[in-house]
Amino acid sequence: MIRSTKIILIIAAAIVLGGASIFGIIVFVNWGTFEYSNTYYYQGVPSPVEILSLNSDIGAININYNSTPTDYIVKVDLDIRIDGGFVAGKAYSDFFEDVVWLNGSIPITFELVKKVFTGFIFPIIYDIEIDVTLRTDIIYDITAVSSTGAINMVVPQNIVLNNTNIATSTGLIFLNAGKNTTVQGILGMSTSTGAIEFFANQINLTHGLNTHTSTGSLTLNFTSCITGDNIYIDDSTGSIILNSYNMKYTKDTNWYISTATGSIYANFKQFVEMNANITGTIQSSTGSIDIIYDDSLSSIGAKFTCTVGTGSITYTDLGAGGMSRVNGIISTNDYDSATNKFTFTVSTSTGSIDVVGQSL
Repeated sequence: MIRSTKIILIIAAAIVLGGASIFGIIVFVNWGTFEYSNTYYYQGVPSPVEILSLNSDIGAININYNSTPTDYIVKVDLDIRIDGGFVAGKAYSDFFEDVVWLNGSIPITFELVKKVFTGFIFPIIYDIEIDVTLRTDIIYDITAVSSTGAINMVVPQNIVLNNTNIATSTGLIFLNAGKNTTVQGILGMSTSTGAIEFFANQINLTHGLNTHTSTGSLTLNFTSCITGDNIYIDDSTGSIILNSYNMKYTKDTNWYISTATGSIYANFKQFVEMNANITGTIQSSTGSIDIIYDDSLSSIGAKFTCTVGTGSITYTDLGAGGMSRVNGIISTNDYDSATNKFTFTVSTSTGSIDVVGQSL
């Protein structure tokens, strides 16, 4: 009986392995490529603010500005490559719905929609790039959404943006804003599963910033920027890295920095007047918090009120002194007399809080 059972199992395994081999051979022999490219233009007399909506089920959306004068307001280059079994000889309509290109409406709309069922039972590899070119002399209000794919936006110097909202379900969000960029509306970035990387150099965030990711890291770098409203940095599961260097503020502002599960690294360096009082929250439910603080002006002070559930609180002098710790409060010695102040509550349920700092 045992011998018969073994024979049956061997035969079954052979059938399974043989079937898998045949399947692989069929896919290999019939492997092919489908390619499609098209360019979409919007031309006309620019409005004071051009409203643009970009939406894609799949693929990367890359937003850049023109480097030479152009007469179009928006250009979209769509490049599709699909590799897989029995793909060669297929048509665009086998994979996608018709592209939505509304260039005479408000908003200007580009939409790429993948068909729910393509009929393919074999593996298919999609490589899709949606390259969007904008004009440097036009103000845009931008909404960009990708279900599966990254969104990359590079803004050169001296650009004015209106509301700018970028979102992905699965994919990286990368935004690099050049010197003297002014965002005169709301700037928001969110992703469900993916990272956010934001690099801002001498830009003006008139309405602050709102960033969120459900699963993924957040990296934000501010260099000599001006903000006119609150900054929200929220992560459900993932780490946060924040670098703030010589920020200026047009009014008293709140920083909200939070992750449920993950570490936080926050680096505040302030060597110029910031012209406002900053209050904020830095919190993690499960994860460590590392803070580096450095200022060189007696008119600027800082206080971090720290609490932990399970973990430790430590303070380390960066070298020049000027800060001290009393129980869970770590502050600059000139905090009470300072004209402008950083005042943060820092907390973690499970994890340590480490503050390294100096105040000259």
